Amino acid sequence: SAERAVPVSLTDLALSFPRKCTKDKADSLGICGWVRNTRKGTVEGIIQGSTDKMDTMKHWLSNVGSPSSAIEKCTFTDEKNIDEAEFENFSIKKTA
Repeated sequence: SAERAVPVSLTDLALSFPRKCTKDKADSLGICGWVRNTRKGTVEGIIQGSTDKMDTMKHWLSNVGSPSSAIEKCTFTDEKNIDEAEFENFSIKKTA
């Protein structure tokens, strides 16, 4: 089945969207990709997975998040279909 790749940008009022919660959710869904904090106080990353899992992950990122987060804005850009995932798992990268 075709996978989807979606670069994600989150703007968070609390400025500390817990990346570990994002990784835990991605791992539970079988989503791969990465997430990192930015020096602007936002979070960015790439998520890849099957359509149904991606829809669940995008909803979680946009509306739920971690218990201590306040999501101000969540944007998904450059969404595209891919033949297979570019990442083996979901990782937390260093701040950029």
